[in-house]
Amino acid sequence: MNVIFMGTPEIAIPTFQALIDFPESQVLAVYSQPDRPTGRKKRLTPSPVKAHAESLGIPVKTPEKAKAAEVIEELNHLSPDLIIVCAYGQILPQNLLDIPKTGCFNAHFSFLPRWRGASPVQAAIKAGDSETGVSLQKIVLKLDAGPVVAASSKETIQPDDTYQSLVTRLGVLSGTLLTETLPLLLSQNYPTQVQKEEEATFCRIIKKEEGRINWDSESAIEIERKLRAFTPWPGIFTFDADGKRIQITKLKIVNQQSAPPGVILPEFQVGTRENSLRILALKPEGKQEMSAGEFLRGHPHLIGSHFQN
Repeated sequence: MNVIFMGTPEIAIPTFQALIDFPESQVLAVYSQPDRPTGRKKRLTPSPVKAHAESLGIPVKTPEKAKAAEVIEELNHLSPDLIIVCAYGQILPQNLLDIPKTGCFNAHFSFLPRWRGASPVQAAIKAGDSETGVSLQKIVLKLDAGPVVAASSKETIQPDDTYQSLVTRLGVLSGTLLTETLPLLLSQNYPTQVQKEEEATFCRIIKKEEGRINWDSESAIEIERKLRAFTPWPGIFTFDADGKRIQITKLKIVNQQSAPPGVILPEFQVGTRENSLRILALKPEGKQEMSAGEFLRGHPHLIGSHFQN
């Protein structure tokens, strides 16, 4: 079976590798996001999937827009039987979805129809979900709404899971799921389960400003979950009484309301809408990460002051 793989970040590599390792699949080409500037020197860097494909001698395409006419023409010429997508980062148009004989299938990191959209792993952590998994769905034009072909085993969300730790495990699950499902796709005799629209929940692309804490409206547990969901990016932050930005990197919940929301007490305990938090480590604007105690020794005037919302 001739296959095209579409993916970009490191978490997509186990799914890509499952295609490579499957004896009856021939990966014709890989489509990935264009090289992006990274690091302080902003050097153009290939995506992890592109780098992995090139190391194996597999042709890589990096169009700015998958819907471009030349991309559609190129894919028609390649004439794949199957397209597998995992964290590609672009919406695929209908004339692309119509190209492969078997269809286009996406490995989505949630149990659909829960958490359709661009940030399902972060959404699951933020919501306090106890478990998640991977769905393999046939792509339709409506985002993440296609019939589910297969689902992985359940993955428990641990109390200390961050986005990075959880998504890494889900990436491995995705590769296993595809390995198990490829024979069905190859035979074109795969099951489908229509999603229940009334059960759908949604998530969107995360923006940097969403990491700002609102001490009046967010509870201690909501802030703690947001920190884990937004680690390593975009993190969570607040502004002190002097208007300086502080990124909070480590905290713990204090199950009592020891101060009004946003008020800073000794030992860097801060009130929230419900219960309090103790900040353990932080990164002041323009400085390296430090312990809360070290920071307060240099800023004792902040005790009793109020973080901005």
